[in-house]
This record gives sequence, C-alpha cells and structure tokens, in this order.
Amino acid sequence: MMKTVIHIIILVLICSSCQLLEDQETFDYDLYNSSFGIFDFGFYEVPQSLEVSQNCDIYISGTTSKMHDPTDYLLLKFNFDGKLDTKFSDNGHMMFDIDAGIDEGNQLLLTDDNKIIIGGRSNHGVDIGTVLFDYSLAKFNDNGVLDKSFGGEGKVITDFGYRDDAINKLISNDEKTFYAIGRASNGKDDDFAIARYDYDGNLDFTFNDIGRVWIDFGMSDDVAYTAEKTHEGDIIIGGSSNSGATPKVAFAKIKSDGTLDTSFGDNGLKVWKFSPPGLIYDLDINGNDVYASGFIDNLVTFNILVTKFDLEGKIDKNFGKNGTKIFSDFKSDSISTSIHIINDHQILLAGTIKNNKNEDAALVMIDNKANLDLSFGNQGVFTFDAGKNEIFTDIKMVNDKLYVIGLHSDEDEGDVILFRMYKQNVNSCN
Repeated sequence: MMKTVIHIIILVLICSSCQLLEDQETFDYDLYNSSFGIFDFGFYEVPQSLEVSQNCDIYISGTTSKMHDPTDYLLLKFNFDGKLDTKFSDNGHMMFDIDAGIDEGNQLLLTDDNKIIIGGRSNHGVDIGTVLFDYSLAKFNDNGVLDKSFGGEGKVITDFGYRDDAINKLISNDEKTFYAIGRASNGKDDDFAIARYDYDGNLDFTFNDIGRVWIDFGMSDDVAYTAEKTHEGDIIIGGSSNSGATPKVAFAKIKSDGTLDTSFGDNGLKVWKFSPPGLIYDLDINGNDVYASGFIDNLVTFNILVTKFDLEGKIDKNFGKNGTKIFSDFKSDSISTSIHIINDHQILLAGTIKNNKNEDAALVMIDNKANLDLSFGNQGVFTFDAGKNEIFTDIKMVNDKLYVIGLHSDEDEGDVILFRMYKQNVNSCN
C-alpha cells in the first residue's frame, strides 16, 4: 500500500508568498498546540500545494474527480479558524475544468494583489495511443471567480512542442513575472522545463527569447519537481535524471536570463552518483545553504533522503555522510514530499512513514548536521494516524504557525487533511 500512496503522489507531481520566520527562534514542540481536520467532499481529492496569506487565509490546490470522470483542478479556501470560507466559490470548494480531458492542479501561487494562480497539466488529445499533456494555468480572484484577464479566458495552455509537459512548481520572480517549473519532452525524452510568464498569462520573451528553457542532462528522462529562487535572482531546480532506467537525484542552476550557471556543479548541472534510484521532491534555501529532500528506493524499502550543499553546488561534508542523509534507521518505508527550514539549526520534513498496518503522515525534524531533533515529537518524529493511509504533501510556516496539508486515503476515496500547529494560548492571526 505504501507504493500505492507514493504512486499517487508521483502521478500528481508529474501530472511563495509565505516566508520563513524572521526571528529564527527555536521551534519547541512542547510549546505548541495542534489541531486538524479531515475534509471529504464526496469525491477523490489529492491535495498537493498549500499557501497561507499574511492574514491567515489558507489555500489548497490539487486534483479531484467525480466517480469515473476525468480529473479536474481542485481549489479550496479556509479562513484562519480552519473553517471553509463559504464566500469563496461553492462554499469554499471548487472543481475547475481546464480542458475536456484530464486536468491536474499541482501547484499554487498567491500574487501580491491577493489573486490565486494554479499550475499543473492538462491533456489535449492522443498521439499514437499516448495521451498528450501541456502546461496549464488558471487564475482566480480572491472570491473564487475566474480572472478572465489572464490569457483572455482565465486560463493558459502552453505546449512546449512535443508530447508531454507538466508544471510541478510555481515561484514568483518579481512584481511582473513568475516561473513555472516542471518537465517537457524534447521529442525523444523528457527534460527539466522552465517557463516565465507575466501575471496576465503571457510568456515573457525576455527569458531565453522564447519564454521557455529545456535542460537536458544528456541521459534519458529528466523531471523537475521543485525550485527556489536565490537572493541573487538565480533559480536552483531539483528533481531526477534517469541513467538508463535508474532515476538519480539531480539539480540544475539557471541565471535570470535562462542560461545555465556554469559555476554550479558540472557546468550548471549536478547529479548524485550513489547507486539506489532516487529523486528530489522539494528544496529550500537559507542564506548560502540549500537543503533538498525526497527518497531513494533501496529495493527493500523506500528511505527518506536529505542532502545539503551551497549555492555553488558544493556539498556540506559535515551533513550526514558526505552531504547526504539516508534515513535507513526508519525500518519501514518512508518518503519526504516537502522540506521547510525553520531556522539555522532546525529543518522540518513532511511526508509519510509506514507503521505495521498502513502509512502514517509524518513530520521529521532534523538539525543542520542531519541528526534527528529529539526535542520534537517522539524522538524527532511526529506521526498522524487517522486509521487509513495518510501522507503529508506540503508545509508552510507563517505568523509563527505551522500549516500542513495531506492526503487521507484508502483504495476508493481520498480526503483532504489540514493540520496546524501553533503556540499555546496564541491562536490569533496577528
């Protein structure tokens, strides 16, 4: 069943307005209360991306479907008290159809003017038995109404020119443009793909002259799942690159004009050489430090993987074993889908760890040397077991509160988990 849940997450990933705490204080688990809700909208929901505004409005995007119908974008809005905002769309809940076929809402971006952009993939046809997907975007006003100034219809489809394209990450560039990062075919296999748009949905042709960039590691399929912008305006991208049939942890760094930063790694690219198949789902940057997490498959169990390097791609040899920590001390399957740097010495991972019967959603706190922070949860691990299979998929921290979303699933139904942790006696937005 662990592999079933992982395959669901991988499917959605294929298919930043919240900032770090400024005071950098220690996150002390014992000082915090927690609350959670599981929301069932009657269909199968896969929540994937989370954003929280400065006034504590909570937005969740993902994918949903009615019975045997093709999937659609999912968009939810909660008030700061964790209740659905009944003034938003259909009582806080929206299913949105980009095209007549399959739509997957993988990522969420809040704009400075309180509008919501969702990015993912949508299929537009079939080529020799293969379903074709393109980058897809939609933009909504804060009340859930489609912003039709975006692309002329409120939605944008971008075809990179070949078979299969998908957005897995959205990040803001400046007040005029944003990036969409994912994968796109080059006609033979998949590459890291980056597009830059303005907030009206137009490709920004000052970026690589065509508004788009392919990054080919020279192997076979390459897939970007995550990216973050550095303080200098460059973009570090993480994902996987296949060597034959074996996916390797892979990174790339590009400049703001779309060219590779050749000072990073091996001419702008970096591939981890250890043998087990692995990939990176998420990364975060703190000053000159980059932390990235995902998992490896050691053919017996899945293990959480975390790696640390600097902005030039040089590994931190004091972190784990030669810059990488593989959590083989978890005797059962475990993966990390999201990572968030709390402060200089606390890094929080979200994902899942298998128990004797099923998978529990999990938070894991480590320090800057890859040791478990034993003050957090139970020996560094907090698990959430609601009786089925659970996985946390995204984490954010804003206004001294930790927000986490996840999937509560069995074979027939998927529900939305919204989890929040906040300081004792402090549960207001401000």
